[in-house]
Amino acid sequence: MPGTPPSGDAGHRRGSPCDPAEQAIEDLLVQVRQWRFESPGLVRASVPVPEVDPLAWLEANPLAPRCYWQDRSGQIRLAGIGAAWRYTADTPDDHPALLRHAQSLARHPGVHLLCAFSFDGRSGAGEWQGFPASLALLPAVELQGNRAGQQLSVNLYAESAAELRQRRSELTGLLEDLRPAAVSEHRPARVTDRTEDLDFAECSSRIEAILRDIRVGHVHKAVLARQVALRLDRPLAAFTTLRRWSAITDGSYCFAIEHAGRIFMGCSPERLFYRSGRSVQTESLAGTVRRGETAAEDAALEASLREDSKLVREHAWVTRYIRGELEPWAIRIDAPEQAGVLKLDRIQHRRLPIEATLRPGVGDHQLLDALHPTPAVCGFPRRRAQDLISRQEGFRRGWYSGVIGLLSGDASELAVAIRSALVAGDRAWCYSGVGIVQGSEPEAEWQELEAKIESFLSAVQG
Repeated sequence: MPGTPPSGDAGHRRGSPCDPAEQAIEDLLVQVRQWRFESPGLVRASVPVPEVDPLAWLEANPLAPRCYWQDRSGQIRLAGIGAAWRYTADTPDDHPALLRHAQSLARHPGVHLLCAFSFDGRSGAGEWQGFPASLALLPAVELQGNRAGQQLSVNLYAESAAELRQRRSELTGLLEDLRPAAVSEHRPARVTDRTEDLDFAECSSRIEAILRDIRVGHVHKAVLARQVALRLDRPLAAFTTLRRWSAITDGSYCFAIEHAGRIFMGCSPERLFYRSGRSVQTESLAGTVRRGETAAEDAALEASLREDSKLVREHAWVTRYIRGELEPWAIRIDAPEQAGVLKLDRIQHRRLPIEATLRPGVGDHQLLDALHPTPAVCGFPRRRAQDLISRQEGFRRGWYSGVIGLLSGDASELAVAIRSALVAGDRAWCYSGVGIVQGSEPEAEWQELEAKIESFLSAVQG
């Protein structure tokens, strides 16, 4: 920690009263110490701060739990430390209550809550031990940025005078412990051991088993995922790694949630839905080819993505599913006739934007139940594909291919939690999946599984 923090560090450095970041925290401390209990609920205060890298701020402050969200445009960035309010659930039956409570808090001006939902609606096991089926989190201290600038905010939720006094003491302690963000001195890590849950032969065997189910008409598509466990030569600087990962996956949602001593993080290209009032934007994202080494090769691969019958069929299943699931809840659904192409750093996907107007009274929990898990991460029909996945995969997905996102005001932005990893000290588990449909070839699917974890490995190793 430098003796004199540079301007723009949103951290507390007593003895630097002229520093804008120092002054911002002093201002918040004065406000928090004056808070008195008036009624059960949330109190909040915000002050403007000079621009600071929120991921560097999180790396400099290992005060769990930490969280991060950045939308695909990069216009909304939220970094959180501590928990002012947290709600967990162990079954999908509790999702409506979780969302109802979270949305009641999100209606407070300026408040954002992060939410996460597991792939299969179950609590974690194995490396996911301690993770609930779903979680909503309101940070105690948050650094929030948008086009208007950056703010440092504090939240306190209490239902009694005694609880307020306790949480006020915890919050002032947290503010006093904040360190300034600094240029990272964390070196990239080196992978010293790599353990895969399946090799090519086993992957081929499982793909053939899924294809047999497809040939007899049991399912049309199933998504086979793989887990790769890494041992590193040093504890991974997770948020520094996330910054590198985000830089090479431009246009993706960037997220992290720390829970039970581990950090789940990722850079996902896929929106589950964005809802503002009764307007919904979602998308059909499926069909994958790699990026080319040259412009000509890239264009040829894009052409194959647009024309290959297997890829077109895979994407069509996803589109049909989304439209079918939305229809009971919507009075209007619109989508272009032709799919476009989303280009990422290592791969490219077929993508079709879909917009809908919801019926009155329809909200996030109906949309979540309808759309999650999508055929892009599960298969079609959903229940049969899930049963097939549970038989063919040798690990629990946990929050991988689940849902993660942000609630604010009367809006919600939820992403599909793919291109993600779980990090704990010098260990990391990364995941990738491929959609198996009629015509899938094991060699091509294996290459796609590899390509989907290359970005994370590149970010880990600098």
